Order: sequence, then C-alpha cells, then structure tokens
Amino acid sequence: MVHLVVVSITTVIFGIASLLLISRARSRLSDGSIRRYMDNFAICLAFIVIFSVWQTARSIIGININVEGLGTYPEYIFIVFAYIAFIVASFRVLKISEEFGFKEDGRKIREIIRQRRKPKRARKNA
Repeated sequence: MVHLVVVSITTVIFGIASLLLISRARSRLSDGSIRRYMDNFAICLAFIVIFSVWQTARSIIGININVEGLGTYPEYIFIVFAYIAFIVASFRVLKISEEFGFKEDGRKIREIIRQRRKPKRARKNA
C-alpha cells in the first residue's frame, strides 16, 4: 500500500512538472501550428494528471470503489477526455506535417538534381 502511494505521488509530481515545462515552452512560441499543438498536448496531459491525482487521493484515503459505484465515473470521464484530446492533438500533428512536411518536395528536388547530373556526366565521358 505504501509503495503504491509513493509511486502515485511521484507520478503526480512528474505530471505537474511536465505541465509546467509545457507552459514555459508554449510561452516562448509564437502563434502558429506548433503552439496550437502544444495546447492540445497540454490538455491531454492535464486530463491524465487529473486522473493520477484522483487515483492518488483514492489510494491515500483508502477508498475502494466497485465498478458499479458512482465514484468510478470521474475516472472514466478523465480518461475519455484525455483520449479525445489525444485524437485532436494527433490531427494537429497531421496538419503540421502537411504544412511543414517536405518529403514530396524533397523527392522532386532529388529527381531534378539527378536529371541535371546525367547530362554533365555524359559530357565528361564524351
């Protein structure tokens, strides 16, 4: 029991520290895609930290909640909101990759460079 409480408290501390670091990083970013992504990520993390705080409080107080009890609903709500926020954050990452992704452009540039090198090599061999 004591080990579970120590692990739970440590988890909450790490979660809060992560939220503080995200807040500091976000304040240094200008408005744009990455800042919006950080907002979504912070929301996801906040729901998980709330879930951890809830679990830690239950462990410390010693409340045992059956599946049928109303006390389990907040846990499910926190996790559901966290997953919804992760879906939104993942969608933002997809949009960021479309905005900043240069994979297709890189392929086109590579092909143009190859085409330009072929005539030079042909001239050297002639």
